[in-house]
Amino acid sequence: MTVSRPGRTVTIGLVPVADIADRRVRDMAEQCSTCDFRPDNCGNLAPGQLARLVRDCAGDEGHIVCHETGSDIPGAVCAGFAAHPDAGRSLALRVAATGLIHLQVPDGVRDR
Repeated sequence: MTVSRPGRTVTIGLVPVADIADRRVRDMAEQCSTCDFRPDNCGNLAPGQLARLVRDCAGDEGHIVCHETGSDIPGAVCAGFAAHPDAGRSLALRVAATGLIHLQVPDGVRDR
């Protein structure tokens, strides 16, 4: 299920980034190879689209889920988003800052 908010770029999905069993927030340890926050714009986003997404997430105390997670790999907060100056407004990252964090390694990094 996905919910869109009128006039907003944020789409709210149901990919959890919290591990209830160990009471930690999953955060990517580093950017995945296709991260939209990379300078080469891997997702081919329109000009300003990423900035609007970050602004909307920060305004809702939300976060961006790494698009390389969520199916076979548990969902985790995007490392590119976590490094953004406005990420401190994210509730999930504020919880993680208390020490309740589980760093998850991107797929391509495991193979190195």
